[in-house]
Amino acid sequence: MAFVKFSDGTMGSFLKTGATAETVTTLPTGGNGINQVSGVEIGQAYNGKVAIAANVLCQTDSATTGCFSYGYFLDPQGKIMTVVQGGGSDTTNLLALARPIRMSPGVTLNATFDELGDQVSLASLGVCCTDGTADAFFIKAVSGTATELVNKDGNGIGKALVGKVIKYAYATYPATNGLNDNGTGFGGLYIQDAGGQLKMVFPPGKGKGVLASPFTPGYGTTIRQNDVLYVNAGV
Repeated sequence: MAFVKFSDGTMGSFLKTGATAETVTTLPTGGNGINQVSGVEIGQAYNGKVAIAANVLCQTDSATTGCFSYGYFLDPQGKIMTVVQGGGSDTTNLLALARPIRMSPGVTLNATFDELGDQVSLASLGVCCTDGTADAFFIKAVSGTATELVNKDGNGIGKALVGKVIKYAYATYPATNGLNDNGTGFGGLYIQDAGGQLKMVFPPGKGKGVLASPFTPGYGTTIRQNDVLYVNAGV
């Protein structure tokens, strides 16, 4: 489910039931007991309004294992407009978007979840750049092996964001005992340059804390063509 605040003072409620873990889905309007038509994508339902804050909450049926992985607004051409923060069933807060997003037909709100467990999990990084560009990178981790995260188009960070400067990003990895449980991996999602120099590390949260997945500042990290974003789990 998700809640979105608009600049005119109104809010929207969004709900997707029966979603599949590690799979992106849209969140159309939904929610019981409110004056709102259900089953309509956000751009159509709120055409002309400007979204300024949001929170995506992932709830598993009769359990508390649902963990937010990543989310974003997608424009009608299939480009990510900005990323959205979120969490699990016990997550509070409603966080400002990196930039306001105007609704129009074809705009959708999208998100992905994973389930908490002592296992290799979906690693995700939602990125906002200083020029307003945004993207989300993800991959199912492999224990003891550095694995590259890619975006929805299959591109790594070096190709997708070449020349961009990271303003901030959030990282998620919903393993019960953390990303590097047994010490054979690396404790954060990390960017290396072509020569193997470490450029940036994003320690992940589980995607179900009390507060929605927090942003880590990018500290002026500029993405070059051959930079690679990795995850290396230790399970």
